[in-house]
Amino acid sequence: MDLYTSGDVQTEFVDPVSFVPNNRCAFELRGDKIAYLSNIRLLDLGLVSNGTHNYSRGLGTLALIKNIRLLDSRQELGALRFPAQYLFFKNSNKTNATNKSQESFMKKTQLGLEVNALDGLLDHVHDPEQATNDAATTGKGYLDLREVFPILNSLPALPTNMFRNLRVEIEFDSTLANQILTDITATISVERPVLCVDHTDNLDMVNRAMSGVMKNGVVWNEIEHDNFVMAAVDTTGYGNTDEVRVPQSFQSMAYRGKYVERMILCKQFVDKSKELATNNPEGYGAVASSQALLEENIQYRLNGRNVIAGAGITRPNEALGVLSDEWGVTSGFLGSNLYKWSNLNEVMKFINFGGQQAWQAVRLGARVAELQLTLSRITNQDTAARDATNAQLNINLYAEVRKVLAANADGYNIQYA
Repeated sequence: MDLYTSGDVQTEFVDPVSFVPNNRCAFELRGDKIAYLSNIRLLDLGLVSNGTHNYSRGLGTLALIKNIRLLDSRQELGALRFPAQYLFFKNSNKTNATNKSQESFMKKTQLGLEVNALDGLLDHVHDPEQATNDAATTGKGYLDLREVFPILNSLPALPTNMFRNLRVEIEFDSTLANQILTDITATISVERPVLCVDHTDNLDMVNRAMSGVMKNGVVWNEIEHDNFVMAAVDTTGYGNTDEVRVPQSFQSMAYRGKYVERMILCKQFVDKSKELATNNPEGYGAVASSQALLEENIQYRLNGRNVIAGAGITRPNEALGVLSDEWGVTSGFLGSNLYKWSNLNEVMKFINFGGQQAWQAVRLGARVAELQLTLSRITNQDTAARDATNAQLNINLYAEVRKVLAANADGYNIQYA
Protein backbone atom coordinates (compact mmCIF):
# COMPACT_ATOMS: atom_id res chain seq x y z
CA MET A 1 0.00 0.00 0.00
CA ASP A 2 1.29 3.47 -0.84
CA LEU A 3 2.16 5.34 2.37
CA TYR A 4 0.81 8.63 1.04
CA THR A 5 -2.55 7.42 -0.24
CA SER A 6 -3.05 5.35 2.94
CA GLY A 7 -2.67 8.48 5.04
CA ASP A 8 0.32 7.12 6.98
CA VAL A 9 2.50 9.88 5.54
CA GLN A 10 1.40 13.45 4.95
CA THR A 11 3.14 16.47 3.46
CA GLU A 12 3.47 19.85 5.13
CA PHE A 13 4.79 23.16 3.81
CA VAL A 14 6.72 25.16 6.41
CA ASP A 15 7.34 28.91 6.22
CA PRO A 16 10.49 30.43 7.72
CA VAL A 17 10.35 31.51 11.35
CA SER A 18 12.76 34.27 10.38
CA PHE A 19 13.66 35.76 7.02
CA VAL A 20 16.07 38.63 6.44
CA PRO A 21 16.02 39.52 2.71
CA ASN A 22 19.33 38.99 0.95
CA ASN A 23 20.83 37.75 4.20
CA ARG A 24 19.46 34.61 5.89
CA CYS A 25 16.42 32.56 6.84
CA ALA A 26 15.60 29.79 9.31
CA PHE A 27 12.97 27.04 9.47
CA GLU A 28 11.84 25.18 12.58
CA LEU A 29 9.89 21.92 12.72
CA ARG A 30 7.37 22.08 15.53
CA GLY A 31 7.93 18.54 16.80
CA ASP A 32 4.20 17.81 17.12
CA LYS A 33 4.45 14.71 14.89
CA ILE A 34 5.77 11.26 15.73
CA ALA A 35 8.49 11.59 13.08
CA TYR A 36 9.57 13.54 10.03
CA LEU A 37 10.87 11.66 7.01
CA SER A 38 14.41 12.44 5.88
CA ASN A 39 13.43 13.55 2.36
CA ILE A 40 13.24 17.24 3.33
CA ARG A 41 13.04 19.64 0.35
CA LEU A 42 13.68 23.34 -0.07
CA LEU A 43 11.21 24.96 -2.48
CA ASP A 44 10.82 28.38 -4.10
CA LEU A 45 14.51 29.26 -3.87
CA GLY A 46 14.91 32.28 -6.12
CA LEU A 47 14.96 36.05 -6.49
CA VAL A 48 13.43 38.97 -8.27
CA SER A 49 15.62 41.27 -10.29
CA ASN A 50 15.37 44.54 -12.18
CA GLY A 51 14.86 42.71 -15.45
CA THR A 52 14.90 39.29 -17.08
CA HIS A 53 18.13 37.35 -16.54
CA ASN A 54 19.34 33.76 -16.50
CA TYR A 55 20.58 32.30 -13.26
CA SER A 56 24.17 31.02 -13.01
CA ARG A 57 24.43 28.45 -15.82
CA GLY A 58 26.10 25.85 -13.60
CA LEU A 59 24.51 26.51 -10.22
CA GLY A 60 21.09 27.87 -11.13
CA THR A 61 19.22 29.08 -8.06
CA LEU A 62 21.68 27.22 -5.80
CA ALA A 63 24.05 30.14 -6.40
CA LEU A 64 22.05 31.93 -3.70
CA ILE A 65 23.23 29.55 -0.95
CA LYS A 66 26.28 30.81 0.91
CA ASN A 67 26.05 28.40 3.87
CA ILE A 68 23.44 25.89 5.00
CA ARG A 69 23.06 23.96 8.27
CA LEU A 70 20.77 21.33 9.81
CA LEU A 71 20.47 21.58 13.61
CA ASP A 72 18.76 19.86 16.50
CA SER A 73 18.76 22.64 19.10
CA ARG A 74 22.49 23.44 19.30
CA GLN A 75 23.62 20.09 17.93
CA GLU A 76 24.76 20.36 14.33
CA LEU A 77 23.53 17.36 12.34
CA GLY A 78 24.96 18.54 9.04
CA ALA A 79 26.43 21.58 7.34
CA LEU A 80 27.79 22.58 3.97
CA ARG A 81 30.00 25.65 4.09
CA PHE A 82 31.32 27.45 1.00
CA PRO A 83 29.05 25.24 -1.10
CA ALA A 84 29.24 26.80 -4.60
CA GLN A 85 32.13 24.75 -5.97
CA TYR A 86 30.85 21.48 -4.52
CA LEU A 87 27.28 22.10 -5.69
CA PHE A 88 28.43 22.84 -9.25
CA PHE A 89 30.28 19.53 -9.22
CA LYS A 90 27.25 17.69 -7.83
CA ASN A 91 24.98 19.36 -10.39
CA SER A 92 27.37 18.05 -13.06
CA ASN A 93 27.60 14.64 -11.34
CA LYS A 94 24.51 13.37 -13.18
CA THR A 95 23.84 11.99 -16.62
CA ASN A 96 23.34 14.43 -19.46
CA ALA A 97 19.79 13.12 -19.89
CA THR A 98 18.92 13.76 -16.23
CA ASN A 99 20.28 17.29 -16.37
CA LYS A 100 18.68 18.08 -19.72
CA SER A 101 15.23 16.75 -18.87
CA GLN A 102 14.90 17.26 -15.12
CA GLU A 103 17.57 19.00 -13.07
CA SER A 104 18.06 22.02 -15.32
CA PHE A 105 14.36 22.85 -15.00
CA MET A 106 14.19 22.19 -11.25
CA LYS A 107 17.33 24.16 -10.38
CA LYS A 108 17.31 26.61 -13.34
CA THR A 109 20.76 25.58 -14.62
CA GLN A 110 21.92 25.16 -18.21
CA LEU A 111 23.56 21.79 -17.69
CA GLY A 112 22.46 19.02 -20.03
CA LEU A 113 23.15 19.40 -23.72
CA GLU A 114 21.63 18.31 -27.01
CA VAL A 115 22.49 18.81 -30.65
CA ASN A 116 21.15 22.05 -32.06
CA ALA A 117 19.30 21.16 -35.27
CA LEU A 118 20.32 24.43 -36.95
CA ASP A 119 24.11 24.06 -36.75
CA GLY A 120 24.78 20.55 -35.39
CA LEU A 121 26.62 21.86 -32.32
CA LEU A 122 26.04 20.98 -28.68
CA ASP A 123 23.72 23.47 -27.01
CA HIS A 124 21.33 23.80 -24.09
CA VAL A 125 18.37 24.26 -26.41
CA HIS A 126 15.51 24.66 -23.94
CA ASP A 127 16.34 27.43 -21.48
CA PRO A 128 15.01 27.13 -17.91
CA GLU A 129 12.90 29.79 -16.28
CA GLN A 130 14.68 33.10 -15.77
CA ALA A 131 14.71 35.58 -12.93
CA THR A 132 12.25 38.43 -13.57
CA ASN A 133 11.08 41.57 -11.77
CA ASP A 134 7.82 39.89 -10.72
CA ALA A 135 7.64 37.46 -7.79
CA ALA A 136 4.72 35.70 -9.47
CA THR A 137 6.65 34.84 -12.63
CA THR A 138 10.32 34.71 -11.61
CA GLY A 139 12.03 31.32 -11.83
CA LYS A 140 12.38 29.53 -8.50
CA GLY A 141 14.31 26.36 -7.78
CA TYR A 142 14.31 23.20 -5.71
CA LEU A 143 16.88 21.44 -3.53
CA ASP A 144 16.58 18.00 -1.94
CA LEU A 145 18.44 18.55 1.35
CA ARG A 146 19.86 15.03 1.18
CA GLU A 147 22.27 16.48 -1.40
CA VAL A 148 23.84 18.78 1.20
CA PHE A 149 23.22 16.83 4.43
CA PRO A 150 24.47 13.26 3.88
CA ILE A 151 23.16 12.18 7.31
CA LEU A 152 19.67 12.33 5.82
CA ASN A 153 20.63 9.56 3.36
CA SER A 154 21.45 7.30 6.31
CA LEU A 155 18.48 8.07 8.57
CA PRO A 156 15.13 6.60 7.45
CA ALA A 157 13.28 9.08 9.66
CA LEU A 158 13.75 11.81 12.25
CA PRO A 159 11.66 10.80 15.28
CA THR A 160 10.74 13.80 17.39
CA ASN A 161 11.42 11.95 20.65
CA MET A 162 15.07 11.84 19.53
CA PHE A 163 15.37 15.00 17.39
CA ARG A 164 13.25 17.41 19.41
CA ASN A 165 14.10 20.79 17.91
CA LEU A 166 14.95 20.44 14.22
CA ARG A 167 16.01 23.60 12.47
CA VAL A 168 17.34 24.46 8.98
CA GLU A 169 19.40 27.64 8.63
CA ILE A 170 20.38 29.18 5.29
CA GLU A 171 22.71 32.10 4.71
CA PHE A 172 22.19 33.75 1.33
CA ASP A 173 24.80 35.07 -1.07
CA SER A 174 23.55 38.24 -2.72
CA THR A 175 26.94 39.60 -3.83
CA LEU A 176 26.62 40.67 -7.47
CA ALA A 177 30.29 39.92 -8.18
CA ASN A 178 29.64 36.26 -7.34
CA GLN A 179 27.80 35.88 -10.64
CA ILE A 180 24.47 34.69 -9.28
CA LEU A 181 22.88 35.91 -12.51
CA THR A 182 24.38 36.11 -15.98
CA ASP A 183 24.53 39.89 -15.65
CA ILE A 184 26.54 41.11 -12.65
CA THR A 185 24.95 44.58 -12.80
CA ALA A 186 21.46 43.25 -12.10
CA THR A 187 19.82 44.05 -8.79
CA ILE A 188 18.83 41.14 -6.57
CA SER A 189 16.12 40.61 -3.97
CA VAL A 190 15.97 37.08 -2.58
CA GLU A 191 12.48 35.61 -2.30
CA ARG A 192 11.21 33.85 0.81
CA PRO A 193 11.66 30.08 0.31
CA VAL A 194 9.50 27.27 1.70
CA LEU A 195 10.47 23.98 3.37
CA CYS A 196 8.57 20.86 2.35
CA VAL A 197 8.51 17.97 4.85
CA ASP A 198 6.77 14.62 5.04
CA HIS A 199 5.66 13.39 8.47
CA THR A 200 3.89 10.46 10.07
CA ASP A 201 2.12 9.61 13.31
CA ASN A 202 2.32 5.85 12.68
CA LEU A 203 4.42 4.80 15.67
CA ASP A 204 4.78 1.16 14.58
CA MET A 205 6.12 2.21 11.17
CA VAL A 206 8.64 4.57 12.79
CA ASN A 207 9.80 1.97 15.31
CA ARG A 208 10.37 -0.57 12.54
CA ALA A 209 12.27 1.95 10.43
CA MET A 210 14.43 3.08 13.35
CA SER A 211 15.13 -0.33 14.93
CA GLY A 212 18.48 -0.68 13.18
CA VAL A 213 19.44 2.88 14.09
CA MET A 214 18.66 2.34 17.78
CA LYS A 215 20.67 -0.88 17.82
CA ASN A 216 23.64 -0.14 15.56
CA GLY A 217 23.75 3.63 15.18
CA VAL A 218 24.33 5.41 11.90
CA VAL A 219 27.52 6.02 9.94
CA TRP A 220 27.75 8.56 7.13
CA ASN A 221 30.27 10.70 5.24
CA GLU A 222 29.97 14.40 5.98
CA ILE A 223 31.29 16.84 3.34
CA GLU A 224 33.98 19.07 4.86
CA HIS A 225 35.91 21.87 3.16
CA ASP A 226 39.51 23.04 3.03
CA ASN A 227 41.02 25.84 0.96
CA PHE A 228 44.42 26.94 -0.38
CA VAL A 229 45.63 29.70 -2.67
CA MET A 230 47.81 28.83 -5.66
CA ALA A 231 50.06 31.79 -6.33
CA ALA A 232 50.08 33.55 -9.70
CA VAL A 233 53.22 33.07 -11.79
CA ASP A 234 55.12 36.09 -13.11
CA THR A 235 55.82 35.30 -16.76
CA THR A 236 57.01 38.73 -17.89
CA GLY A 237 60.55 37.39 -18.42
CA TYR A 238 59.42 34.41 -20.50
CA GLY A 239 60.28 34.17 -24.19
CA ASN A 240 57.59 33.44 -26.75
CA THR A 241 58.22 29.70 -26.65
CA ASP A 242 59.23 29.30 -22.98
CA GLU A 243 57.29 26.74 -20.96
CA VAL A 244 58.13 26.25 -17.31
CA ARG A 245 56.58 23.70 -14.95
CA VAL A 246 55.74 25.33 -11.63
CA PRO A 247 54.79 23.06 -8.70
CA GLN A 248 53.17 24.21 -5.47
CA SER A 249 52.59 22.11 -2.36
CA PHE A 250 49.81 22.51 0.17
CA GLN A 251 49.47 21.02 3.64
CA SER A 252 45.87 20.26 4.57
CA MET A 253 45.05 20.75 8.24
CA ALA A 254 41.26 20.33 8.04
CA TYR A 255 41.26 16.52 7.98
CA ARG A 256 43.89 15.64 10.57
CA GLY A 257 42.74 12.81 12.83
CA LYS A 258 39.67 12.14 10.66
CA TYR A 259 38.81 9.13 8.52
CA VAL A 260 38.49 10.39 4.93
CA GLU A 261 36.98 8.58 1.94
CA ARG A 262 36.62 10.40 -1.41
CA MET A 263 37.91 13.88 -2.17
CA ILE A 264 37.15 16.35 -4.94
CA LEU A 265 39.45 19.27 -5.78
CA CYS A 266 38.13 22.38 -7.55
CA LYS A 267 40.21 25.27 -8.99
CA GLN A 268 38.71 28.76 -9.26
CA PHE A 269 40.06 32.15 -10.34
CA VAL A 270 40.74 34.52 -7.44
CA ASP A 271 40.07 37.34 -9.92
CA LYS A 272 36.48 36.56 -10.95
CA SER A 273 36.61 39.17 -13.73
CA LYS A 274 38.72 36.72 -15.78
CA GLU A 275 35.48 34.94 -16.65
CA LEU A 276 33.58 38.09 -17.58
CA ALA A 277 32.75 39.52 -20.98
CA THR A 278 31.96 43.07 -19.87
CA ASN A 279 29.21 42.30 -17.34
CA ASN A 280 28.33 38.77 -18.42
CA PRO A 281 29.96 35.61 -17.01
CA GLU A 282 31.60 33.39 -19.63
CA GLY A 283 30.30 29.84 -19.73
CA TYR A 284 29.63 28.54 -16.21
CA GLY A 285 31.37 31.56 -14.71
CA ALA A 286 34.37 31.96 -12.41
CA VAL A 287 32.80 31.29 -9.03
CA ALA A 288 32.09 27.56 -9.25
CA SER A 289 33.80 26.29 -12.41
CA SER A 290 36.90 24.16 -11.92
CA GLN A 291 39.51 25.57 -14.28
CA ALA A 292 41.71 23.37 -16.46
CA LEU A 293 45.47 24.01 -16.29
CA LEU A 294 48.06 23.29 -18.96
CA GLU A 295 49.58 19.82 -18.46
CA GLU A 296 48.35 19.73 -14.89
CA ASN A 297 49.93 17.17 -12.54
CA ILE A 298 48.83 16.24 -9.03
CA GLN A 299 50.15 13.96 -6.32
CA TYR A 300 48.75 13.31 -2.85
CA ARG A 301 51.00 12.30 0.03
CA LEU A 302 49.12 10.64 2.88
CA ASN A 303 50.82 9.80 6.17
CA GLY A 304 54.26 9.85 4.54
CA ARG A 305 53.39 7.86 1.40
CA ASN A 306 52.31 8.78 -2.12
CA VAL A 307 48.68 7.91 -2.83
CA ILE A 308 49.02 7.71 -6.63
CA ALA A 309 51.72 5.45 -8.05
CA GLY A 310 54.60 7.02 -9.97
CA ALA A 311 54.40 10.72 -10.86
CA GLY A 312 50.73 11.03 -9.84
CA ILE A 313 47.91 12.03 -12.18
CA THR A 314 49.58 13.62 -15.20
CA ARG A 315 47.00 13.82 -18.00
CA PRO A 316 43.53 15.42 -18.27
CA ASN A 317 41.73 12.24 -19.28
CA GLU A 318 43.57 10.27 -16.60
CA ALA A 319 42.08 12.73 -14.09
CA LEU A 320 38.69 12.29 -15.78
CA GLY A 321 39.03 8.51 -15.48
CA VAL A 322 39.76 8.69 -11.76
CA LEU A 323 36.86 11.12 -11.32
CA SER A 324 34.54 8.72 -13.12
CA ASP A 325 35.78 5.71 -11.13
CA GLU A 326 35.28 7.41 -7.78
CA TRP A 327 32.27 9.69 -8.26
CA GLY A 328 30.50 8.22 -11.30
CA VAL A 329 29.15 9.93 -14.38
CA THR A 330 29.46 13.65 -15.09
CA SER A 331 27.60 15.57 -17.79
CA GLY A 332 30.63 17.08 -19.50
CA PHE A 333 31.54 17.20 -23.19
CA LEU A 334 34.62 17.12 -25.40
CA GLY A 335 36.88 19.90 -24.19
CA SER A 336 35.07 20.57 -20.91
CA ASN A 337 38.16 19.39 -18.98
CA LEU A 338 40.86 20.63 -21.40
CA TYR A 339 42.88 23.86 -21.29
CA LYS A 340 42.03 25.99 -24.32
CA TRP A 341 41.30 23.08 -26.63
CA SER A 342 41.55 24.51 -30.14
CA ASN A 343 38.77 22.37 -31.66
CA LEU A 344 36.05 23.30 -29.18
CA ASN A 345 34.23 25.52 -31.68
CA GLU A 346 33.61 22.41 -33.80
CA VAL A 347 31.78 20.72 -30.93
CA MET A 348 30.18 23.32 -28.67
CA LYS A 349 28.02 26.28 -29.62
CA PHE A 350 29.53 28.46 -26.87
CA ILE A 351 33.31 28.03 -26.83
CA ASN A 352 33.90 29.68 -23.45
CA PHE A 353 32.28 26.73 -21.67
CA GLY A 354 35.50 24.80 -22.34
CA GLY A 355 38.02 23.94 -19.63
CA GLN A 356 35.57 24.69 -16.79
CA GLN A 357 34.83 21.13 -15.60
CA ALA A 358 38.37 20.00 -14.77
CA TRP A 359 38.11 18.38 -11.34
CA GLN A 360 40.67 16.22 -9.57
CA ALA A 361 39.43 13.29 -7.49
CA VAL A 362 41.00 10.69 -5.24
CA ARG A 363 39.94 8.15 -2.63
CA LEU A 364 42.01 8.01 0.55
CA GLY A 365 40.04 5.43 2.54
CA ALA A 366 42.21 6.06 5.59
CA ARG A 367 42.62 8.07 8.76
CA VAL A 368 44.65 11.21 8.09
CA ALA A 369 47.66 12.05 10.22
CA GLU A 370 49.25 14.17 7.50
CA LEU A 371 48.01 15.11 4.04
CA GLN A 372 50.01 17.04 1.46
CA LEU A 373 49.00 17.90 -2.10
CA THR A 374 51.45 18.90 -4.80
CA LEU A 375 49.85 20.54 -7.83
CA SER A 376 51.91 21.65 -10.82
CA ARG A 377 51.15 23.32 -14.14
CA ILE A 378 53.01 24.41 -17.26
CA THR A 379 53.28 28.21 -17.36
CA ASN A 380 54.00 30.25 -20.48
CA GLN A 381 53.59 33.70 -21.96
CA ASP A 382 49.82 33.40 -22.24
CA THR A 383 48.50 36.88 -21.42
CA ALA A 384 44.87 36.32 -22.40
CA ALA A 385 42.18 37.16 -19.87
CA ARG A 386 41.33 33.49 -19.24
CA ASP A 387 44.94 32.41 -18.49
CA ALA A 388 44.24 29.87 -15.75
CA THR A 389 47.62 28.27 -16.23
CA ASN A 390 49.39 31.42 -14.93
CA ALA A 391 46.71 33.01 -12.73
CA GLN A 392 46.21 33.06 -8.98
CA LEU A 393 43.71 30.34 -8.06
CA ASN A 394 41.60 29.30 -5.13
CA ILE A 395 42.00 25.56 -4.56
CA ASN A 396 38.84 24.31 -2.87
CA LEU A 397 38.99 20.80 -1.46
CA TYR A 398 35.91 18.85 -0.38
CA ALA A 399 36.25 15.52 1.40
CA GLU A 400 33.93 12.84 2.73
CA VAL A 401 34.71 12.65 6.46
CA ARG A 402 33.26 9.73 8.39
CA LYS A 403 30.94 10.50 11.29
CA VAL A 404 28.78 8.32 13.52
CA LEU A 405 25.56 8.78 15.47
CA ALA A 406 25.03 6.48 18.46
CA ALA A 407 21.60 6.31 20.08
CA ASN A 408 21.34 6.04 23.87
CA ALA A 409 18.81 6.40 26.67
CA ASP A 410 19.28 10.16 26.75
CA GLY A 411 18.99 10.63 22.98
CA TYR A 412 22.11 10.34 20.86
CA ASN A 413 25.75 11.36 20.45
CA ILE A 414 27.49 12.45 17.24
CA GLN A 415 31.24 12.18 16.80
CA TYR A 416 33.91 11.52 14.20
CA ALA A 417 34.34 7.81 13.52
